[in-house]
Amino acid sequence: MSWINRLFSTEGLRGPTLTLLSGAGLVMIIGYLALGVITRLYLPSELGIGKYFVTLIGLVGSVVSLRYEDALMLPKEDKDAAVLIWLSTVVMGLSITLLSILMIWNREIAAFLDFPAIAPYLPLLPLTLLCMRSGKIAEFWLVRKRAFRHITAGHVSLTASMVTGRISAGVPPINANEAGHIGGFIFGNFVSSCIFIWIALRRSGSVIRAAFSWRRILDAAVRYRRFAIFSTPSSMIGAFMGHLVVLLIPFFFATAVAEESLGFYGIAFAAIGIPMSFIARSVAHPFFVSAAEAQIEGNLAPIASIVHRRLLMVGFFPVLAVMLAGPDFFELWLGGPHRQTGIYAAYIAPWIVLGSIASPLTRVYDVKERQRLDFLMALLLLVCLSVALTLGGLTGSVDKMLIAGGIVGAVIRAIQLVVILRLAHVSWNELLAPYRDFLILSLPGLVLIIIGLWFGDKWYTTGALVVSGVCYFGLAIWKEKLFKGI
Repeated sequence: MSWINRLFSTEGLRGPTLTLLSGAGLVMIIGYLALGVITRLYLPSELGIGKYFVTLIGLVGSVVSLRYEDALMLPKEDKDAAVLIWLSTVVMGLSITLLSILMIWNREIAAFLDFPAIAPYLPLLPLTLLCMRSGKIAEFWLVRKRAFRHITAGHVSLTASMVTGRISAGVPPINANEAGHIGGFIFGNFVSSCIFIWIALRRSGSVIRAAFSWRRILDAAVRYRRFAIFSTPSSMIGAFMGHLVVLLIPFFFATAVAEESLGFYGIAFAAIGIPMSFIARSVAHPFFVSAAEAQIEGNLAPIASIVHRRLLMVGFFPVLAVMLAGPDFFELWLGGPHRQTGIYAAYIAPWIVLGSIASPLTRVYDVKERQRLDFLMALLLLVCLSVALTLGGLTGSVDKMLIAGGIVGAVIRAIQLVVILRLAHVSWNELLAPYRDFLILSLPGLVLIIIGLWFGDKWYTTGALVVSGVCYFGLAIWKEKLFKGI
């Protein structure tokens, strides 16, 4: 049992990351099994309305606490860090109160967004945000305390309860349409937030309660104002960039087309984003802690380089596989109508994966206190992507819009990665070498998929995809010597 304890140690970067990834693996299994059921319980248009609601949550949630919780890793003393919990909570409370007032005009807001179907669900935004952001603040505290096993439990509970809620609401005789899809999302976040808050209070309740002081809260707001001034708009821009497709589709296409297209796009995004987002989040938490320590010691480059390489290892082959075999695989997995989902997935896969690789590495901006650069870079990325999607939308084709967004999104995310890694003083050789290495390891699997496509049958294609995936990851684990020394 000693090797297991070393493998899942709470110290360093590998142990916490593997602890969180073990939970992410379970989450992915639950999510993928459920996705095949959910797509058969809900129409694409209903999934599209649910995706739009989740998008609005992501946009507003990125700013409600002015990102003060991001500073929780920086103070040396817990008593100073705990003040940031109160500061984040106070700001969040004020923001949600204002949002609740705005929801009086929910129909007018839905009309402004050119998506009237979302109007009945807009009043649920404040409650959902309260659940999500409260749990997120508590989760950040647990990251500081290196309670990674508890964080894993919270992530698993989020997905399990969300899936349970969505499936329960979608089966006969309930058949709750998009309301069931949205309700499952809210239920999952409520359950996980309760778990995170309970664990945080059980572990550090006395420290958190003792830290409350209006004077200290105001001092912390001034001390960490860069997070509010630069990280908040940067986070908002990042959220817009990730959800821009969902926001723009209703403006360019008729309601029925928009709802169905959002459903296909939402499932495509989830199918690729579920594994990559959980992996990225599993890496982000321990990386933030380790990067903050490494920055003090002047040793940030090696950590940033290895995190980039490991994330690329996970995402490199799946991107190429989805681009080749996505339509056949999604049709078999999710049902006949979702061949279109596979086509959309092929368009956006490189963009999503590169974004998931860049996401945890953006903590480099925080530990180096370069929030202004983060903001300027995010603004540049948003402008480029907006232009590409708008030009694509003006063609009158959802496919052309997603192709334009996918290409530009992948390019600008690659630029973002270069900026971050060079800021961390990662050499050009260490930055570029992983792409060459993992392309070589991908070649046998890609040849196998091409042979499967030659038969013209989705069963052959899917079988080739699965076998080639096992082949690639086996070679990657062997080549990278991931378990050496355990």
